[in-house]
Amino acid sequence: MFRTALDAVPSRTEDGAVNVFVETPKGSRHKYDLDPSGLFRIGLELPEGVSFPFSFGFVPNTLAEDGDALDIMLVTAGSVPSGALIESRLIGVLKMENDEDGVMARNDRVVAVANMSRIFGGTQTLSDMRDGFAWDLEEFFDTYNRMIERPFRIVGRGERDEAMDMLEKAEARQTKT
Repeated sequence: MFRTALDAVPSRTEDGAVNVFVETPKGSRHKYDLDPSGLFRIGLELPEGVSFPFSFGFVPNTLAEDGDALDIMLVTAGSVPSGALIESRLIGVLKMENDEDGVMARNDRVVAVANMSRIFGGTQTLSDMRDGFAWDLEEFFDTYNRMIERPFRIVGRGERDEAMDMLEKAEARQTKT
């Protein structure tokens, strides 16, 4: 198995911040994926007028229910580059399902705020965000899934405590492997 420097990055810092590795920057029309060799590959090009509303990535050394690292939508005021490791705090979760080999399966998106953010410095939960914020993110994922012709549905939202529970379970799953 090929190993990268990311294999040594813990899911959390010593002071408890959540490490988020950015794959796709805010504003990008391309979905980037980190391949096993540590290189970025373009997985998808979004249609004209559609872009990622915030940076998208994952928490290193976690294993979500879908078999991948825990997905994160990272809220920052500006764009951060692919490959950036950002200390963050979880604020909530968008609960979603999409088709995986003919079966609807959970594919939740945890929402985090960069600790360095001045604009979102006081944000602790999804409810602290402006009215319509979660809906906007849900609409983005709905558009994204329609574009790739994958059945998709929103099943709910959760606050910080649910997001932290998901992180703890993803850390435990990874530890078992």
